[in-house]
This record gives sequence, C-alpha cells and structure tokens, in this order.
Amino acid sequence: MNSNVTKLSKEEKRLDVVVKFFYPVVAGIETNILNIYSYLATQGWEVVIHTSTSTPDAPHSLPSTGEIRGLSIRRYRWRWYGFVPDIDWRRSGSVCLHNFNVFPHSWMLSLLLFLKMIRRTRRAVFLIPHGGYTPGWWTFTRFQRISKRLYQKFIGTFLINRSVDGLRSVSEWETEETIKSGVRRDIVETIPNGIEKEVYSDIERLASDRIRTLVKELGEYVVQVGRIHPIKNQLTTIRAVAKVPGVAFAIAGPVTDEAYKKTLDEEIRKLGVADRIHFLGVVDGVDKYYLLRHSLANTHMASWESYCNAVHESMSQGCICIVAKDTALEELIRDGVNGYAVPVSDAEGVADKIRFVLHNRESETIAAMRKRNIDFTAGHSWDDLARRVEAFYTKILLGKRS
Repeated sequence: MNSNVTKLSKEEKRLDVVVKFFYPVVAGIETNILNIYSYLATQGWEVVIHTSTSTPDAPHSLPSTGEIRGLSIRRYRWRWYGFVPDIDWRRSGSVCLHNFNVFPHSWMLSLLLFLKMIRRTRRAVFLIPHGGYTPGWWTFTRFQRISKRLYQKFIGTFLINRSVDGLRSVSEWETEETIKSGVRRDIVETIPNGIEKEVYSDIERLASDRIRTLVKELGEYVVQVGRIHPIKNQLTTIRAVAKVPGVAFAIAGPVTDEAYKKTLDEEIRKLGVADRIHFLGVVDGVDKYYLLRHSLANTHMASWESYCNAVHESMSQGCICIVAKDTALEELIRDGVNGYAVPVSDAEGVADKIRFVLHNRESETIAAMRKRNIDFTAGHSWDDLARRVEAFYTKILLGKRS
C-alpha cells in the first residue's frame, strides 16, 4: 500500500462517486469505475456509487440499492436535472464526478463552489470526463453543438477551474484538448484505462468450446469490439472487407443504435458480403481475448475516441491494429510502428492494410509490431492504474489539510 494512504483518516478515505449509469451497464465509463473503485475498496476506501435506476435501453429498471465488489450502490430516478445524490457535503472525503453532462454536473459544481466559498465543505472534488468535456461534436444536432459548446467554454470551464481540485484524464490527447479549452493545467492528471485480469490468464486453455468453434468457422477474419453505433463506424471496415475476398469481419458488441444497424445491414446487402460479416453480440472475459488473439487484425475506425479500451485490450494480445487518424487512437497506435492509422472513411486504405497483413503475416515486420503491442501493455492492469489513481487522490486530499 502507498505509505501516504495510511496518513489519511477514515473520513478522508470516503468517496462519493456520481455517474449516470453503472453496472450492469458495462461500457467504458462503467468499466473504469467498477475496476478502479473496487480496487480502492480493497485498500480501505469507503466508496458509494450514486447513479440512476436506468440502463441506456431500460429506464427506471434497477433497484434503489445494491452492492458489488465492495462498492455500495445508491440509485435515483433520472430526471431533467439528473438526480440529487444523498451526500453529506460537510464531511471530508471526495466527490468524484464522472463524465461531463450538463446535468447533474452544472448544479453540483455550482453548489460545491458555493460551499467552498463559505467554507461549509471539506470535500475534495474530482472530475473524470472520459472525453465528455471534449466530445465528438459532430454527433450532436446543430442546436446542441452550439448550446453545449457555449456552456462548456464559459460556464463549464469557469466551474471546473474554481471548484475542481483534480481532473483525471484518460489520455494525453484528452489532457491537451481539455487544457486548450481553458482548463487549468495544474489540476489535470493523465491516467489511462486499464486492462482486465483475464489478459494475464491462460487464454488458450480457458477459452470456451463455443468461441473455439466460432473462430475456426470464421477462418481469416478482422475483428472490432464495441457497440454498434455511428461513432464506432463499423461501416468503413465493412466496405473495406468487401474489397478483400476471403476475409471475414467479426463485430463483437451490443446494438445501441437500431437505425445505424439497419444502415449496416443495407450496406452489407448492397455489397453482397452477408456471408462474411458476422454480428456476434457481446463477447467478454477470456473468450473476447481469444477472439482478438486469433484475428488477422483489429480494425477500429471510430470517428471519435478519447482513449479506447477495445484497442488497448487487443494490443495485449499482439493484434495488428488498423485505426482511424485524428483521435486519441493515435496515442496508442503509431502508423507503421505498432499498427496503422488511416483516415476515418478511407475504406480502400483499410483494405490495403488488411491485404498487407494477410500476405505478410509471417514477416519480421508484423512480428515486431505484435511484440511492441504486447510489451506496451505490460503493467497496464486495472490494479496498476488504480494505484496511480489512489496516489493522485491521496496527494490532493493531503494538500487540502494545509
């Protein structure tokens, strides 16, 4: 245990974590929260997750209380203002706000700023945007873009700079974009996402018979892990695979945008590749890593990422990664060094890289790329990253004593 952590009182080691969705939702933000804070719970931190009773596709469907891996869960009905978490603001400890929605973040940061000004709270305030402060703006309507940008540039930045003690960014790209937007550099710390413990297990032995059979049936395939959503841009890879006979495309993830799934289905029909495009649904645990390990390449042409758990995980299995340029993906994948970066809609460019890997899979060049990716992810377990979070939180809390 970090020796500084033992200097914190029991009250200081209380964390009230606020986020819209939580387990059983298992997307990037929720995975980060579950793994980071469950580790902190093993180190003596008292963690309460304040979240909604909803999942993205099932409003008000979850019980109001629960517990998982040492974390106490309190759920509230989501309304236009978010929800009002049951927090004793005058206690010490920390409030950890995840994502950066207008609600409940705006009123909570305003309240915390007021309480700090009148010296009625001893709490540290942490913000973990997960890209929410620097989102893919194209995904919003014109009105939403204008209103949200104005809010973040003026009100949001003002509140962050005056009420937040520490901002935890998940990538250097997000850090730089956040600072360029006006956030104080001195409060920002970059701590990336981690990798699940299954990475370090005997994947070949533990993989299920189902995934073994599936991989055998796929033959030569590229893979993408992630939700079916326009921002993940499976469309470019579908168009690329249509140009490379004999190669299949395995898509592992839930459908979160039915209209986009219909767009993909129509494109698959038009291109005549229905026999080579496979929607696998959610594949997790050891089976996910077996699927990645045996792929020809991992293609991830997302139009926006603030980091990317799926690519990070695939690197641990020595995957050759073909990713989209001009996002945080290039922080993980350097073109020609440990994978390839291609313009987001360049299907022909993706097809060229797939052909190259297909025809050179036994070459020293490809072997070196695979090794670089495996080496890069060494020491990236969630526990490793949670220790860094613990040190960051502890430093801020000790600093508030003076």
